[in-house]
Amino acid sequence: MFNSLKTTPDIIRATRFVVILTFFLGTGLMVWYYYNPCGEVIYLSLFYIISMLFLNSYFGIRLLQLMFTEPEFRQAVAGAIVLLLTNIPVGYFYIQLGLHIYQTSSPV
Repeated sequence: MFNSLKTTPDIIRATRFVVILTFFLGTGLMVWYYYNPCGEVIYLSLFYIISMLFLNSYFGIRLLQLMFTEPEFRQAVAGAIVLLLTNIPVGYFYIQLGLHIYQTSSPV
């Protein structure tokens, strides 16, 4: 998958897709837990958060690299970086909410 991302527009498009996908999947997991409060959802959510952290970090590093090596795409890359950075507060909120739920839940 990562080998097919050779051009700058492909990387920007993939970054936008990953940002939107991670936002909706994270929100879906939190809504799922709200309607089905079981421990498995929290474990799945924590695994999801850790794996998406690595995926978003990969794209963030790749975009920073492109920011300095591709001056003609600097505006589009900066927009993708800003979009990627909007996931940080949302992810932080989900982590805090998940940890709070995990700490206050009673073992079954």
